[in-house]
Amino acid sequence: MASWTDLTLIQTPARIAALPKDQRGYPIPHSVLIQDGKPNFRVVDPEKAMHAIQEKLCGICGGKLGKYMAFVGGPRSIKSRCFTDLAMHSECASFALAVCPFLAMPKFSYLNVSDDKHHVNHLVSTNRPDTFGMGITTKYKVIELQGEMIIKAGSFTRVQFWKDGKPVGATRQREL
Repeated sequence: MASWTDLTLIQTPARIAALPKDQRGYPIPHSVLIQDGKPNFRVVDPEKAMHAIQEKLCGICGGKLGKYMAFVGGPRSIKSRCFTDLAMHSECASFALAVCPFLAMPKFSYLNVSDDKHHVNHLVSTNRPDTFGMGITTKYKVIELQGEMIIKAGSFTRVQFWKDGKPVGATRQREL
């Protein structure tokens, strides 16, 4: 299976370059579930996620987060600051926004993983938004919303929007 884009054209942060790769050459994020030796990019490993939350680790590279951390989501998540994906280093989030097919590929369709083996958060929309945002904050907390675990990011110090794998417009530098 070929990758949807040429990864050699996109600068890979060192912490992501050190991750194991799948058969296409895509880095395998730290929090991805490995099944039968293969990554399932659509499923977050719940044990890895809990460990990352407790230890304040990046959901992509698994490294310790610093003072600032990024959250990626659609416009509704950016506005509410509620996320199902883990916090990330800003450079890891930027890389994901540029290469992840769901985030960067305009015609990517959502593949449902609903089965008896995997929990699917019913609050997550199956509609792919036209744009995604990367919000930068210094804190977060885990909350329960309608029976689901959600990560509530602190106030954003800046937000950058992305469309089709590229940043769009100016980064907003004020607190939202």
